[in-house]
Amino acid sequence: MSTFSGFFSEIPGISADRFEEVNRVQSRVFFLSHCHMDHMQGLNLEDPLPGPLYASPISGVFLKHRFPQITESIRSIEIGDTISISLESTEDNQTPQEVQVTAIPAGHCPGSIMFLFQTKSHKVLYTGDFRLSPKDLRNIIPLRNLTLDVVYLDTTFFLPHYLHFPSQTESLSKLIDLCQEWLSSNPQNVITLKLPALYGSEFLFMELSRRLGHRIHVKQEELRCYRFLASLDNAVTAHHVTETRIHACQGTRSDQYWKLPCRPTLQEKHIRVIRPSALRWRRLKPDDPIHRRLRNDREEYSVCYSNHASYGELEDFLQYLRPRAVRFNVLWKDDPGGIKMSQLLQDVCPWLGSQEECVSQSEESFKFDGIVYQRTDDKNKNKLIYDEDSDEDKAVIEHLPKRIRTMQEKAETD
Repeated sequence: MSTFSGFFSEIPGISADRFEEVNRVQSRVFFLSHCHMDHMQGLNLEDPLPGPLYASPISGVFLKHRFPQITESIRSIEIGDTISISLESTEDNQTPQEVQVTAIPAGHCPGSIMFLFQTKSHKVLYTGDFRLSPKDLRNIIPLRNLTLDVVYLDTTFFLPHYLHFPSQTESLSKLIDLCQEWLSSNPQNVITLKLPALYGSEFLFMELSRRLGHRIHVKQEELRCYRFLASLDNAVTAHHVTETRIHACQGTRSDQYWKLPCRPTLQEKHIRVIRPSALRWRRLKPDDPIHRRLRNDREEYSVCYSNHASYGELEDFLQYLRPRAVRFNVLWKDDPGGIKMSQLLQDVCPWLGSQEECVSQSEESFKFDGIVYQRTDDKNKNKLIYDEDSDEDKAVIEHLPKRIRTMQEKAETD
């Protein structure tokens, strides 16, 4: 769950992933990394935004249908594109500040992007929620040889006991195996998915549906949102026809996974429950099994599946980028000031030095409890999103989410 205030102290006048009254008062340009509820707080307000809102084309379609009052504010930015925006100065007689904004793939959900902000004084990367493999990261050209002043980091799993997660490809393969095994053993058998959150499983739905030939049965509430994402058109349904044998219609908190309301006469012996999640998979090693049976008396399995970066992936991310400062987008409930997290960060990024500078903001402006570290350096920025001449890229692209591969193909044909 994001705890980010939306503000960037380096670039006053903009907000990302937070649209509440305080953001609307202090910002004139807005950014959305992806369409999950904890990143859209404030978009439900009746008043239109006081400035443009930049998001990926996929997110833009979702926003126009879900929040029609902000339709006139929405602007699309494609992965790999760089736009220039002008921000009015907060001081009299000062020229407007020019900000270059580049959209970078995030690998979290359909339409998810990171934002690279560059001004004359600062280079800031806001990750939103993300998951990129080391190879994916190294083939994104705007981040090569670029010394960042600050990274606002998705720290959902910035904990050493989440050092390793299997790739989404590995996790999906295991999920598909468990589904195929059960569905083929008896024509009455069904799968029910116990999901960790209401939204966030879009890639999983798309791949399960494509590979197994069944639409995923979801709640009507979810379908109203998913229908705006073209990539999910053939993956989900709210109709519980008998041909639909994969169910994600029980929400996230129901304990009645052995009784499907849409199939009340179906016996428990025909239901296999699968829990795709990462939270319960602490201290997983690369060679460990990524699924386990949870009960001997029932068909219930857990599969390690994450659309957030693991601790090891975050470590690689930071060591590759070597930013001058790191701030945390997600703070833990037992560490609201980020002190424990800052100690871990010193181990991962020793070049940052000791924790000498903390962000201190008055409540009249905005509240953020992250930790700031400093070093000095500078490099030139890059403009292209992928290295089109790299043979390694072509192999890596095959393993990237479809939306990124499409952008690469588009770039090569332009």
